[in-house]
Amino acid sequence: MPELPEVQTVVNNIQPLIKNKVFLSYHQSWEKVLYSDNFKEISDTINNKKVEDVYRIGKYIIIELYEYYIAFHLRMTGYLHTSKNKNINKYVRCYFKFSDNTFLIYEDIRKFGGFYYIKNLNSIKNKLGIEPLSEQFKFNWVSDNLKIKKRQIKALLLDQSFIVGLGNIYIDEILWSSKIHPLSLSNMIRESQIKQFISNTKRILKDSINFHGTTIINFKFDNMKTGEYRKKLKVYNRKDQSCLRCNKKIIKIKVSSRGTYICPFCQII
Repeated sequence: MPELPEVQTVVNNIQPLIKNKVFLSYHQSWEKVLYSDNFKEISDTINNKKVEDVYRIGKYIIIELYEYYIAFHLRMTGYLHTSKNKNINKYVRCYFKFSDNTFLIYEDIRKFGGFYYIKNLNSIKNKLGIEPLSEQFKFNWVSDNLKIKKRQIKALLLDQSFIVGLGNIYIDEILWSSKIHPLSLSNMIRESQIKQFISNTKRILKDSINFHGTTIINFKFDNMKTGEYRKKLKVYNRKDQSCLRCNKKIIKIKVSSRGTYICPFCQII
């Protein structure tokens, strides 16, 4: 599933391509792609709506219009891109046509993703936690909330109502860099580790955005380009390879039903 850097990569790609364009029509080939279940409303109101801006909230791609928002969630295999031609294939679940006869196309092989067409973002914002690249993501907030939660740290970090945008890949990378075991209880993590966690979270996410995210299997953007941060991964998907810090072998365990990569010598509960 795309995480914060991959979603930001898509936003960075499509924002300059569609900002200030005017929608002409909306078409869908799979009704469940529209989470908000208001096909008639979008069909009746999308015409002549200008794209005011495109940005990210958590793992959502927000397309801001006058009086409405389109909020895409890519899930596992979603692919949102622009095209000068309609280019409809069997995986296209919906598309938007602009007044200049270009298109915004959404493909999804596994049909897990989709979007909302809504008048405000409250329903999305209310269920999401703090943005890890925001100014509010500081020591006092992180320390206080880790102590309150008292949960296994990886399970907590997967919870989008706590911190948004993190998933399996970046959590493993951040915890390895911070020498935190994924099964450690959040209220037992030391102050020095918390400081490293904050620093590494910001660094790793920013670095990945600079490399256009991570492609392991599915993620692509900008008409089939892939994320290059996979070449920079330190622990994820490196089972039986040497730890880049201590030379011991990386192992794979299960945490919250997720395959999890750790160095058992560097990351100790």
